[in-house]
Amino acid sequence: MNNHYVPRFIMRQFASKLCEYNIKTNILRKNVSSEKLFSGNNIYSDEVEKALNQKVESSFAGLLRKILAAETKIELLRDEMYLTKKFLLISIIRSVGSEELMQVEKQYYHELSKYIPDVKAPFVESQIDGESSFDYWMRTLNVIFDSDGTLEEILKHPNKTYPAYRWACVVNAGYLGIWDSEYNNDEFVITDVGMTSENEVGWNGVTNQNCKKVSFLIELYKTEKDPQMKLELERQLNSVISFHENFQMYSISAKRMIVLIAPFYKFKYKYKKVYNFPEMSYFTRLHNENLFISNDVKYFIFQTKYPIKHHKNDMYIYDVKTLTKEETQYCNALFLDRIYACLGFSTFDKVKGSILTYSNLTTLPNVPRNDYSELYKIIDERK
Repeated sequence: MNNHYVPRFIMRQFASKLCEYNIKTNILRKNVSSEKLFSGNNIYSDEVEKALNQKVESSFAGLLRKILAAETKIELLRDEMYLTKKFLLISIIRSVGSEELMQVEKQYYHELSKYIPDVKAPFVESQIDGESSFDYWMRTLNVIFDSDGTLEEILKHPNKTYPAYRWACVVNAGYLGIWDSEYNNDEFVITDVGMTSENEVGWNGVTNQNCKKVSFLIELYKTEKDPQMKLELERQLNSVISFHENFQMYSISAKRMIVLIAPFYKFKYKYKKVYNFPEMSYFTRLHNENLFISNDVKYFIFQTKYPIKHHKNDMYIYDVKTLTKEETQYCNALFLDRIYACLGFSTFDKVKGSILTYSNLTTLPNVPRNDYSELYKIIDERK
């Protein structure tokens, strides 16, 4: 069976036919049907392929039309917000190379306990005799399919896995944003690894440990006297430890992408008059703080105190943010740095600026993960 690890309904939002560049073969293909892109034979089990279509893609495809149709503001009911995050969670774990990633993630809590002795796994994972690495990957996907993607639902599953829970921690810690590309001259690209992120300062993660946000919150905690604020700082630390990067991106069309943003930036905006925060440039290369402003929420139940009482009719309201040319090219450069093998785009002219940005960002001492020499040659030949 031919399985797509990037949904065809996403690819069709870019163009009817796409360009594909393979960094392992250095081959650029043009005018390729989505049927022949980002796919392979028997990547998933038949059970998972069926569940993927029935429990995630068919539902999200309808919601995607609503997200793409909105011009400046998007309103999502609580279940629609959950579905969006579940789709992003699945996109991370279904991507090419995830079978090996799941084996690494299986050891996450064990490895973390070597550095933080008090850390313990949140549950005892079921051991299944004869389970291969492929079977474990399929089990992880099925756990998410059978839930709404929240931590509470995943914990109820009898065959829950550590990767399903840990990545749900990451996705649910972040808040959603909608970012549009500059578009007239620069479009977003598609990659084969699901979502792509930005690390702190060391943008491509080669020399970076994503510790600035955590260190800043720890210092605040040490000096804070108010008991309620200390509790708030503890909550923030737990969230930022789960979501330590600045943001994660998933392009849903050439013009629009869904972004998961680290909870730190919601905290920063809310308490900017209480604490002396560093400038955005201390943490991220996207200095426009407006991009990080969190969504508005209209709660169905009147809220009087923490914890918040949720309802299915809660409404989450997102302002669509438009990136500048430089910001679009930078985000694309992040995509270019994290692919496994294949990069997709609708037109070469609208991604060449991003390709050159990647070249500039990866001059010494920065180290490129991927080689785009053939694309650089094509750009030179067109001058």
